[in-house]
Amino acid sequence: MSMESFEQNDNELTSTFPVKIRKVPKSLEDIVRITKFNKSEIRLLYKGFKQECPSGAVTERDFQTIYSHFFPHGNCRDYTNYLFRVLDRRKRMYFTFEDYIQALSILVRGDIKEKLQWVFRFYDISDNGKLTKQ
Repeated sequence: MSMESFEQNDNELTSTFPVKIRKVPKSLEDIVRITKFNKSEIRLLYKGFKQECPSGAVTERDFQTIYSHFFPHGNCRDYTNYLFRVLDRRKRMYFTFEDYIQALSILVRGDIKEKLQWVFRFYDISDNGKLTKQ
């Protein structure tokens, strides 16, 4: 699947949704190389991502709204803030499909070292390489 295939899927999905920021991921082959998912898994995950996030970029507010559907009776704001911070590794105030799938690849198929590093970044609230008690 090439970039054109992703863009064709984008056009189908975004025709019914307003788009403010439009982020098209790298080619399917590039994503296969940087994750531990195969092409069919990536296509399926991309389809679901685009249904929830048609622009291809998820802001913190968008993420909190999406995540709150999983916990409608609880306050998950702190958790979503931590999770968003880890997903937005480049500190752009949004994350993309590539950010999402790389994190998911680590959590689902990463080795123990990769998972521990990811969890450490999750709890490193001040982003200084140290865990502090609050």
